[in-house]
Amino acid sequence: MDGGLKLVGNAAAPAQGRDAAARTSLEDAFNGYRLFFGRHPASVEEITAATGCTLGEFLGLYLMRKEFLNGVVANLTGTAVLPHVVLAPAPDEALRHWALDRLPLSAAARERLATSRSWRFWLLTILRDDGFRAGLPAAVADWLAGCGLEGRLAALELAPTRRLIGELSHSGAGTVSGWCANASDFSERIVLELTLGGRFIGAARCDRFVPGLGERIGSGGEHGFSFDIPTAHADLAARGAMLRVCDAQSKAPFGSDLYVKSNLPAALDELGHMLAAIQSVKETLASLERQLPHALRNVSPPLSAYGSLKAQGLLACHRPPAGQAVPAAAADLTVNLILWTGALAPAPLRRMLASLDAQSHGRWMVTVLADDNGSDDGLGDEARALLRPLEDAGRLVVAAPAALPRLLAGHPALAAAGGHLLVGRAGILRPDALAAFLGALEPGTAGRATVAYSDHDVALAGRGGKAAQLFPVFKPDFDPVMLLAYDYLGPIAMVAADALLKAFAVADGVPPSGMHDLMLRLADCAAPGGIRHIASVLYGLEQAVDLRDPAGLPRLLTGDPAAVEAWAGRRGLELRARRTQLVSEDGEAGQTLVEACEIEFPAAELPPVSVIVPTRNSPVLLRNCLDSLLRTRQAYGGPLQILVIDHENEDPDSVGLIAAMRAQRGVDVMPYRGPFNWALMNNLAAAQASGEVLVFLNDDAMAADPRWLARAVATLRLPEVGVVGGRLLYGDGSIQHAGVVTSQEQGAVHDGRGMRGDEGGYLGRNLVLRSAAAVTGACMVTHRAVFERVNGFDPTWPVDWNDIVYCLAVRHTGRRVVYDPRVCLYHLESKTRGYLLGQPGYDTYRNDLRRITAEWKEIIGDPFHNAAFNRMGAPFTRFLL
Repeated sequence: MDGGLKLVGNAAAPAQGRDAAARTSLEDAFNGYRLFFGRHPASVEEITAATGCTLGEFLGLYLMRKEFLNGVVANLTGTAVLPHVVLAPAPDEALRHWALDRLPLSAAARERLATSRSWRFWLLTILRDDGFRAGLPAAVADWLAGCGLEGRLAALELAPTRRLIGELSHSGAGTVSGWCANASDFSERIVLELTLGGRFIGAARCDRFVPGLGERIGSGGEHGFSFDIPTAHADLAARGAMLRVCDAQSKAPFGSDLYVKSNLPAALDELGHMLAAIQSVKETLASLERQLPHALRNVSPPLSAYGSLKAQGLLACHRPPAGQAVPAAAADLTVNLILWTGALAPAPLRRMLASLDAQSHGRWMVTVLADDNGSDDGLGDEARALLRPLEDAGRLVVAAPAALPRLLAGHPALAAAGGHLLVGRAGILRPDALAAFLGALEPGTAGRATVAYSDHDVALAGRGGKAAQLFPVFKPDFDPVMLLAYDYLGPIAMVAADALLKAFAVADGVPPSGMHDLMLRLADCAAPGGIRHIASVLYGLEQAVDLRDPAGLPRLLTGDPAAVEAWAGRRGLELRARRTQLVSEDGEAGQTLVEACEIEFPAAELPPVSVIVPTRNSPVLLRNCLDSLLRTRQAYGGPLQILVIDHENEDPDSVGLIAAMRAQRGVDVMPYRGPFNWALMNNLAAAQASGEVLVFLNDDAMAADPRWLARAVATLRLPEVGVVGGRLLYGDGSIQHAGVVTSQEQGAVHDGRGMRGDEGGYLGRNLVLRSAAAVTGACMVTHRAVFERVNGFDPTWPVDWNDIVYCLAVRHTGRRVVYDPRVCLYHLESKTRGYLLGQPGYDTYRNDLRRITAEWKEIIGDPFHNAAFNRMGAPFTRFLL
């Protein structure tokens, strides 16, 4: 078995010191990969697969994978090197404490492990321990017994101590070579540390093949090493110095000290050649860098180019937002920054305060919401020291969150503020940020805004001094559905005082639990058009990234399940939310992670549904479709009508299948005669259908989970939702449809097309419940009342665009089109399908695009896209310069 194994119903025996039934944490995941595979997790997906499991599921995830049996056990029972020794010479203390505390081990095994520093001895002791095997779930124990692992391990014996043997020599030309092995465990690869004249000069791993060595010592012979003394230490070697070699694990000397003396002028001459080559490469790179801006103007660069493009000022998203300058009347207004607890980390706070001093709008003050933790003001010493100059200048207010409404009404400076900048996490503000935020609150074409939010970017700083990678967070216009997944409006947003007071009053004066809760409250209170998106990067955040540390995962956006459930309670809705980790992987930009809220709807009374399936001479596809619908009907729990549109079926298999389904399985059939007109035939079928909810489904669609329909109907019940579409997959499991992006440039393009079915996409959008400009008619769920209000599909679009036009018409009434990734079906349309070929096809496409643009000019521009992306490329992948 392999992959993300889940073993349900087999609890492991409790481990000493901790409850084995407790769900595994990120710490468990990291240590599990180190102990059982001898490596760090290779991706965020590997980490998330090993978290939230029971101990039994956790152990099964590692022990039943092919990598463990073929890559670890095979080496464990032979003489090959274990992958563990590449990671580290020996287990460290932190891993030892974790294993003794977390794994179900006997007292004897614990005692043996406490005195050993050998990977091979550790693994053999754990896998052969009776306590460990007794603590495994039955499925894992049976599998291990069946694969012969126990028998292979039983015959092995290994001493817990190391015994080093070997030789070393110096060539006289700056190279130290030799071999070193552990006679107690020839599979271990020794690491040696070298010091010259008391100065540490490097380390060497003994893993090179030495001819004839295997016959001498009875091993594979891969214990050799060769180490060139670095040129940085050539001065010592030229004068002559003693070379000492030590075991990196025990620090004990290995072999006798050697006297080393080499030719310094020759080494310096070689170094001069290397420096000349490096200088030539630098000049070539400088020339390319000078030409890069001119080349980039003619291409559409990927996300990985964001940092360099920002540094060169080539992106429009870093220029002042058009039409949002601060009016003269607002130039004298003060902006009040409200800092929540998460914004008080000293280092980011220091950088944010420095960026405030550089603002073009210089009238600002700071209010800190700090819970009382026993000190005078609830602040830490470092944060208090950073804020003290503001306090001395009379620009600081410190209060508990519950006191904020009273301060907004009674404090003279706060009551007169022109806007309140909520700061959930300290960031570096662009010099015109306060002016842009303040200008966005002024009345515009859509009326006065009470909330304004902007795009931002995150500097994902690698460990070990690696350069930070800038990742942009480009946001859609306000989408209350996506806001249920995570707080994409924050962590910095401008709010008018009246809106902030209403948000605090939503829960009878109980302060918001955090920024996500506050944003959901503001969404409840805001008038239509009252939440405005500034399509410009007004601030940046910094985040350390280290996949070896659970706290170092590159989280871009997070959601609060409790805040979502509180929102539902205020709306009278029943739902449960839980946090899930979604991974987005770009081949050039790397991996990023969002922790979104996944919504579950409890069972409820379900309305009658009619599923309408047009078909013509496709018996194989139709049988698969109807079989899956019959399973859906059994799982749905409410009245479900299956209505097949028989469009002149002549194929004997199709005719026979339709007749059998009508006679034996209760499938309704509506004959249709005439030229193909998808819109017209579905309108006629909808008039005959009996359901309150209408589902339009292609005959080449097939449900992946029979519960998809109940999920779609539950999503359709969310406020203001008129249409629901799902995640459609090709036969190979890749995405065919994750919503539709519309524009005047391309018309309609499927989002996520060609990505892996479980790929999160940009900001996890492929796997997040959210609004969309449109969804495909291959699987479309809608209210009958909504369908009738817009007069159904437009028959003047007989083949293409009819589903897009319907979604545009629904949105024009104020209803939302929602993409739900949990509504997942296979759509067996070919990846290479082509409807229109050659010049005639292109002409038809351009004519249709001109027509739909003319008829829907005001609404075809996708509000959930972002102007920073190139509309002519695949959605959310390329920048527009």
